[in-house]
Amino acid sequence: MQKTFIETQFPIARLSAESYRERKAVSGQTLTGLGKWWGRKPLILVRACILGMLMPASDNAAKDREIFLKILTMDDDGAWQRQKGEIPIRAWREAASPEIQDKYFGSRGFQRGISDEEKEFVLAEILEELSEQQRETLANQKKRPIPDRGEFDNIPYLARIANCERPENSKGPSPEAWQDINAHLGTTAQNLPELVNQLGQRAFGRRPIVGDAFSGGGSIPFEAGRLGCNVCGSDLNPVAGILTWASLNILGGEKELAPKLTDYLTKAIKKTQAKITEWGIEKNAQGDLAEAYLYCLEVKPDGCQYYIPLAPTWVVDECMRMIVEWELDEDRQCLVPHVRQASTHELNEFRNGRCATVAGNRVIDPFNSSRSWSIEALRGPVGMRHWGKDEYTFRRDESFRERLYCIRWTNSRGDHIYATPDSDDLKREEMVLSILKENFDRWQKDGLIPSTPIPDNGDKTDEPIRTRGWTYWHHLFAPRQLITHAALLESLTTDNKAEAVYAMLNIGRVADRNSRLCRWLTSKTQISGSKDTFYNQALNPLYNYSTRPLTALESAFVSLNKHEALPESGYVLVTDARDIKHECDIWITDPPYADAISYHELADFFLAWYNKFLATAFPDWIPDSCASLAVRGDGIDFRKSMVEIYSNLAKHMPDNGMQLVMFTHQNPAVWADLGMILWAAGLRASAAWTISTETESVGIKKGNYVQGTVCLILRKRSITEPGFLFDIYPLVEDEVRNQIRSMQDLDEHGEPNFNDSDYQLAAYAAALKVLTQYSTLDGRNVSDEVFAVRSKSEKSDFEQVIERAITIACDALIPKGLNDSWRELNLIERYYLRAVDIESRGERRKGMYEELARGFGVADIKPLLKGDKANGTCVYTPSGFGTSLLAPIDGAVETAAALPRRGRASASGPHPFAASPLRHLLFAICETATADNDPNQGRQYLRDTFGQFYWSRRESMVRLLDWLAALGNSEDTSDWAKDSEAARILAGRLRNDDA
Repeated sequence: MQKTFIETQFPIARLSAESYRERKAVSGQTLTGLGKWWGRKPLILVRACILGMLMPASDNAAKDREIFLKILTMDDDGAWQRQKGEIPIRAWREAASPEIQDKYFGSRGFQRGISDEEKEFVLAEILEELSEQQRETLANQKKRPIPDRGEFDNIPYLARIANCERPENSKGPSPEAWQDINAHLGTTAQNLPELVNQLGQRAFGRRPIVGDAFSGGGSIPFEAGRLGCNVCGSDLNPVAGILTWASLNILGGEKELAPKLTDYLTKAIKKTQAKITEWGIEKNAQGDLAEAYLYCLEVKPDGCQYYIPLAPTWVVDECMRMIVEWELDEDRQCLVPHVRQASTHELNEFRNGRCATVAGNRVIDPFNSSRSWSIEALRGPVGMRHWGKDEYTFRRDESFRERLYCIRWTNSRGDHIYATPDSDDLKREEMVLSILKENFDRWQKDGLIPSTPIPDNGDKTDEPIRTRGWTYWHHLFAPRQLITHAALLESLTTDNKAEAVYAMLNIGRVADRNSRLCRWLTSKTQISGSKDTFYNQALNPLYNYSTRPLTALESAFVSLNKHEALPESGYVLVTDARDIKHECDIWITDPPYADAISYHELADFFLAWYNKFLATAFPDWIPDSCASLAVRGDGIDFRKSMVEIYSNLAKHMPDNGMQLVMFTHQNPAVWADLGMILWAAGLRASAAWTISTETESVGIKKGNYVQGTVCLILRKRSITEPGFLFDIYPLVEDEVRNQIRSMQDLDEHGEPNFNDSDYQLAAYAAALKVLTQYSTLDGRNVSDEVFAVRSKSEKSDFEQVIERAITIACDALIPKGLNDSWRELNLIERYYLRAVDIESRGERRKGMYEELARGFGVADIKPLLKGDKANGTCVYTPSGFGTSLLAPIDGAVETAAALPRRGRASASGPHPFAASPLRHLLFAICETATADNDPNQGRQYLRDTFGQFYWSRRESMVRLLDWLAALGNSEDTSDWAKDSEAARILAGRLRNDDA
């Protein structure tokens, strides 16, 4: 069986750079505009994986790589062609027809008086009339940000692509590049779909069929369809099914569909706006239009005569310096808000917590900060009262309720005005409640307002139930939000399938941006605004939130500006992956595992709004997230489900078919589970590549996480060769070292800089590659190993091999500059220096320091750590240790025996680092720094401590001191500056020491 390109090599560096850049685009990504989903994989990664599994590998690896990069337009020529720039107006004029020239252009450009909208229309009309070759000619005239080709090619790739269009949005290789591609591959393609078809015919005898059993947000089916593959997208969750169907059939549907759907939505919005105008609930007497309504919870603790409004800050707009102050109305025994502009000094005080009524988990009296109450205690021992199906607001006589405290208006001049709600505003609030009360039952019956309960005992759904008493999905929406959404849904009523799906997409985006879980964020640089519900993977009840009127929801509606007709559409299933019956040549999956996102719970937030249209669009789909069938957890049931799924997928692919599993996790036990699952499913790993896909700003990534996604390439295991651990361990060691070495070679070129988490993932994947090629392990049955019940401390053979892999990786990752000293160091010394090494590159995640400890077999790292916060971990510097954690070295004099120690004391003796030669070298640095950089103090300490061994260890000490001296040059180890200088001076003294 001929190997494919992805089984022999993969352009990790450039692909990581492009994947990272695509993720950094956030809302600028192609599919994010359709609706919220978590963990969509970059389209360029999907494109590369599909093409890499279709392109055969030749005997010329260098040429293969060159051609593969050309196909992706990630070679130097392709990047140059993708470089952004403006096409001069002169070039547009010359390309236009005589009629358009006379009507819109003058001698130097557009005629005066033509609006920007008209200009865009004219340019689009010009493009429409041009042939493909004429468009290429026009595009080549653009003013490039970097006009010099030599200068462009000399820029590092990651910096270069900042000036380029993203490759997943490019039209593909140039005509010249196609000549090279076809000559190498023996094809006759002129575009990507033709190439994919020809490679598929060669490999499978047909246009390739690509399937995804966990399609989620639709990245894999969409990109496969865009490449011209036949597509099968499947997911258990109907929300994922809707997003996948929409990506293929709306975003990728016929060109005529986009304007029809846009017109359908525009008419519905106008109809809804007319209804809201008729109600008179979003405009004041001066004709100002509401932009945002700010609400807060208020609570009346025992012993307090008034309700206290709750918010962690009463700054509403930092840029405009707007704050809210509360005044006590003595007659009514209530607090009255006063919205006003503050001085810069006052703003800083409010920003730092002045007048805040919530701090931590306590309510604070705004007039007496010494008085506070526990919020948990105010909720009571059983939590909040549970709301009923027919409720939509807090009862006025409850200890908790909510109120409107600020409105932002915009006047006819476009000015933003913050105001305290007046009596007319409060009357309009009453009117909103009256409208909702009058229509609630009908709207809920007609599916215009959710009527489904929130699942209890969920990982994410428990919070709104416990902390607010909200038991139905509509409780997460304020009355004003409910009537706006219901009016919009009523206007969107349709029997057309595409329109029904488009309606669901839009109400989903509106719900995400207009719920009781939407934060109001202040801003130092721009006008403040409302943020979406899902800024992370949770349902977070707030003390204060914002509500948008219809006019402020324009940005939420789905735009089809990126519409592109796919050469091949596909079919979408909403079914359990265990029940899929469709055969695919290639399966690409990003499965759930261990601490996976609770899709089945979070997606219910959207599904609750889809009842009106789901039956119209997909009468065969079950309108339920099927939580009982969702694959989650990490126990026996999880493993059993995953084995059944991947066995089914293996069954439904040809013998020469392939699978690719995307996986991101740090836990060796989870990796061992995955390995055994794929092993038991009859699959073997043929390659593994780590691609950088995550960004620091995605909101859901807090604490210890990795930036890489491992792509495991899998084939059916066709042989039944037994495996024996005695033989497997050396094979794993070789594979891990080869994997690490290949990544280090890429690292040296700076494209990209893999972090330690990524090396760890690569080590795990390399171990799986060795393990899964065998049918048995030391004679034991695969299924017995997968489903064996073990105690918490008991580890499977798989897990032991995986842990051995990370030990090999840790030992192979020698810090630059320490190669000559590494073999002389014991494990605890290696751990400390590796910890300092990753710290010098900005690594502060506690999990990485813990993983290193596991790799080096260090049981107790706490005495070595100066800080151990999730994202603030670092080790002590020499001066930080001071005289602590010191013990005599075997064979040396007892100089240090009486020194105090920090760390774990036990009957077995001091902490192992305390008696290590490195620890005493660090103390010599401390002695030198303390003596105002007099190296004789440090040198004498080393002579006294090591005695006769000083001379034999001197050169090794000098090498270590030189390495430590360089730490002061890194911004990430700036606290080493003093000790690094002392190390440099001490190294010079030791280098010139003589008897």
